[in-house]
Amino acid sequence: MRLSLMSAAAVSLTLAACSQPEATPPAETPTASTEAAPATVETAAADWNALNTQIGKYPNETKLLEDSAITADLKTLLGDKFDALTTNMQTQAPLQKDGAVLFTSGNKQHEGGVNAAYLLIDPATKALEVGLWEGGKLTTYKTAGSNIAKPKDVQTLISNAAG
Repeated sequence: MRLSLMSAAAVSLTLAACSQPEATPPAETPTASTEAAPATVETAAADWNALNTQIGKYPNETKLLEDSAITADLKTLLGDKFDALTTNMQTQAPLQKDGAVLFTSGNKQHEGGVNAAYLLIDPATKALEVGLWEGGKLTTYKTAGSNIAKPKDVQTLISNAAG
């Protein structure tokens, strides 16, 4: 009998709760999204630093150009020349490091010196520099306000292409 009374009471409370209007909890979404934004920025910075794990690997293998922490900035920097970069990096060197600068270079298959490219990455300042040779003419694209020191290998590449 006692179990029946408790069951009946539970059913009554459940039904009573169903007929009550739902209480709306106070909105806390703005606070949550405000706090989430810095985490996103920290994640993006961490992603740039994670590029160090790709040293010694080929950009095609790691999708450095197509799907990494730098891809969006690279596409913004190059605009419609992004496709020329990917084409001119068909044959490529692995990602290397000189001081704080990560770099790689490459060329279009069978067209080294005429259609080639280099990429400099400074994870600390989130800056990029791309040197793009098209038809033997070098055009340089840099993150505004940046001045990334060129590693000796890149200096040699530029010097050899000019000579």
